[in-house]
Amino acid sequence: MIDKLGFICCDIDQSVFYKVTGYKLTIILVYVDDCIIVATSIRLVNWMKDSVKKFVEIMDLGEIHWLLDIELKRDCEASKLMLSQQLYISASLHWFGLEDIKPVSTSMDPTL
Repeated sequence: MIDKLGFICCDIDQSVFYKVTGYKLTIILVYVDDCIIVATSIRLVNWMKDSVKKFVEIMDLGEIHWLLDIELKRDCEASKLMLSQQLYISASLHWFGLEDIKPVSTSMDPTL
């Protein structure tokens, strides 16, 4: 189905597909039965969803918020994408019984 839409499989990761048309880029990431669509415009994302619906039944879960235990937050006005593993870190600390540990200073420059 992906090749019928003109997408090329990435040489490095067989679950990543891309299509470049002029300045337009669409990337599809596939993980088991989930699919993430990234594109240079929302119009391309909507086109991709409509195109896929012609081949298979899909459920649109809207904008992505989580990916492999990483929280994603977008600030479109500032053109920023923020990634956080706070929940994963908290769960790991709980798993090892370290919820009450205190932070310590390090000699590393915090502005790096």
